[in-house]
Amino acid sequence: MDNKHWLILYDIREEKRLVKVASVLESYGYRVQKSVFEATAPDNVIKELIKRIESIIEVETDFVLCFEICERDWQKKEVYGKDKDKQNNDENFMIL
Repeated sequence: MDNKHWLILYDIREEKRLVKVASVLESYGYRVQKSVFEATAPDNVIKELIKRIESIIEVETDFVLCFEICERDWQKKEVYGKDKDKQNNDENFMIL
């Protein structure tokens, strides 16, 4: 299983669902903004993540977007600001 890099963004309209989605994402990746996460995981893990999110969101009002980022482009990323040192940590996350 090859790990891939993912950028996951969301816009959840109701606070209770938003907290649940954020909690799920925290077990898969690293929060880079309030509604943006980075994750490094194989396809099957991302599919499981999507299933978990789909069971929480309301498809008529909520929005979740997963981008697969190739290794070449991932290495080009430049980070500025207070969390710069955290961004360089390619730690893998485990599903709890």
